[in-house]
Amino acid sequence: MFLTACNTLEDRPSDGAILSPGQLKVSVVQSPAGSNSVRLVNITKDVIMFWDWGTGTGHSASSKDTVAAYLPFKGTYTLRFTAFCAGGTVTDSTTFTIAHNDDAYFNTDPAWKGLTAGGSGQTWVWALDIPGGIIGGNGPENCPSPAWWTMDASSGNSWLNFNDAVYMDLNGAANFSHIASDGSVKKGFFTVIAPYENGGVKYSAIQVLNGPSFPWPPGTGGYSGVRYHFTVMTADKLSVHDYGQYNIGMFKRKGFKY
Repeated sequence: MFLTACNTLEDRPSDGAILSPGQLKVSVVQSPAGSNSVRLVNITKDVIMFWDWGTGTGHSASSKDTVAAYLPFKGTYTLRFTAFCAGGTVTDSTTFTIAHNDDAYFNTDPAWKGLTAGGSGQTWVWALDIPGGIIGGNGPENCPSPAWWTMDASSGNSWLNFNDAVYMDLNGAANFSHIASDGSVKKGFFTVIAPYENGGVKYSAIQVLNGPSFPWPPGTGGYSGVRYHFTVMTADKLSVHDYGQYNIGMFKRKGFKY
């Protein structure tokens, strides 16, 4: 989500009583209706307004009276806003709808649709039936499969969590879930980052936010999340690397058989 802001308010509103939620006036402007571009206008006098999108795709805390946003995801959004006025703070919310995913945005990098079956959702599991049986290890950053140190699905390597899976979709946000073998789910989000380049070849890459990750490799750190690049990414097969590093995990589409 991309944000811009303009038209500052006074930093110190005049003295007065705290407002009620019903007194907060915020206008949501979309042209045309359902557009991915949204303009939020605070028309409440003598307050400093802070905005919280709560979508996992971004957060805005702006003391401006107009905030423009671009949201590529279809869905109904709840916008929470908190007004700082002379008597204290008061919070309210409003909802608005984005009618369609913006395909042009998601075509900017193959990872958006390649990891999510076009956006509708894809589950990735360990490629336990891969020919040769090697599902993890390491090797050069541009290697499609482990080359230096290799691991199979034997009991001694069970720390790889063979029965865990990852699910990704573009339904309302770039959703990323780690599904453990016991059925528990850790949910977060992902974003596509600058490709990892090696030998003149660019490999799509993502950063996973808010806690989940692939079962392995652990992912290189990146701000508040972990990062990966992919040397193989087809409808059925996925070779997952620590971003710019050597560790590799071999995954496949759930239901695909070698």
